[in-house]
Amino acid sequence: MEASPMPLVLRDTGEDRKKMFSKITRLGAAPFAAGLLAVSLVGCMSIESAEEPTEASSSNASQPENSGPVEGSVTPSPKASEGVSTASPNVPKAPADSSFQSVYDFLETEATETKCTDGMDIVEMGLTLKLVGNCKNVSISGTANMIIAPHITNLEITGIGNVAAVKNIKQVTFSGVGNSAASLNENTKVTDNGSSNKFGQGAFEGITF
Repeated sequence: MEASPMPLVLRDTGEDRKKMFSKITRLGAAPFAAGLLAVSLVGCMSIESAEEPTEASSSNASQPENSGPVEGSVTPSPKASEGVSTASPNVPKAPADSSFQSVYDFLETEATETKCTDGMDIVEMGLTLKLVGNCKNVSISGTANMIIAPHITNLEITGIGNVAAVKNIKQVTFSGVGNSAASLNENTKVTDNGSSNKFGQGAFEGITF
C-alpha cells in the first residue's frame, strides 16, 4: 500500500514577515538612494554653471566703459612757436574806402606810436607813425611816410609822396611833391608852395596803402 504524500504547510509567522519586509526595504532603498544622489549632483552642477556666467558678467560690468587712451596713440596739439608774432586775420589789408576815417582807422592798426617833440622832423622813408602828445610843430622831409595824429598845430611837408591824416590841424604848408593830407576840421589854413599836393576831402583817392 502506497503512502500518501504529506501536504506542504507554510507557516506564516510574524517573525518571517519582519525579515521579508526588511530585505525588501534594503533592496529597494539602494536604487532610491542612488537616484537621490544623482539628482543632487546634477543640481549642484547646474547651479555652479549658472553662477559662473553671472560672475563673469559682473566682472565685465565692473570695468569702466572708457578705459582711457592707449599709450602712444595721443597726438599733442601743435604749439605756437615762441617769439613769433602772428598777424590777426581781422586786420584789414587796405582801408575800406578813401574817406578820412577809413584811412585813419586802417593806419592806426599798422602804426608805431611815437611821442611828439617840439620841432620834430621825420626824415626817414616808408614809416607808418602815430604821433601822440603835444604836437606843435612837425615837419615831414622824408619820402613815402604815413602819419596820423589826433592833433598837430603846424604841419610842414617838404618831402615826396607822404600821407598825413590829422584829426585836428590848425595849419599845413606844402613845399614838396605829391603829398596828401586831410583833417576833420574845416578851418585849416593851407599853403601850397610845391606841386601835385592835395589837402582835404578826396586827398586820399587813388593812393595805394
